[in-house]
Amino acid sequence: MANNRQAKEELIRKYGAECFIERLHLRDTKGLKYKGKGQYRKMKMLTYHHIKPKSKGGQATVDNGAILSNENHAWFHKQPKGKQQEMNKKFQEFKRDVDEIKLILVDDVDVDFKVVASILELDEKGRIKQERKDSHEEANKKGNDYIRWYWFN
Repeated sequence: MANNRQAKEELIRKYGAECFIERLHLRDTKGLKYKGKGQYRKMKMLTYHHIKPKSKGGQATVDNGAILSNENHAWFHKQPKGKQQEMNKKFQEFKRDVDEIKLILVDDVDVDFKVVASILELDEKGRIKQERKDSHEEANKKGNDYIRWYWFN
């Protein structure tokens, strides 16, 4: 990444446009007061946070970043170093967890079973008129007059 803006946009694309502190419930912001809509918008504006500080060689990358609102970013830097380190670890864990979940949802899984459907055709009174087994694909082509049960073979 070349700069904070690009890293921030990539973080937002991967993890959503929400402050990590608020998402992880690390600070209660319910009692905060604002002077108007303009101040509210400015305080809620999202910023890029370096987990490893720039002064210590931290780069503007997705791996080294977190998305924080202006008000939470300022609050973060007022916290003791130990609490900052703890929050930075939680930011990293959050990103790792999200990445693992996305990997599981996207990955193709090769399994050694097939899905079979039992299709029950009902009459006008809701009684079973006919029952037959079909493949998952064929069962999904049928209309709403059918009840489908799936099991694994």
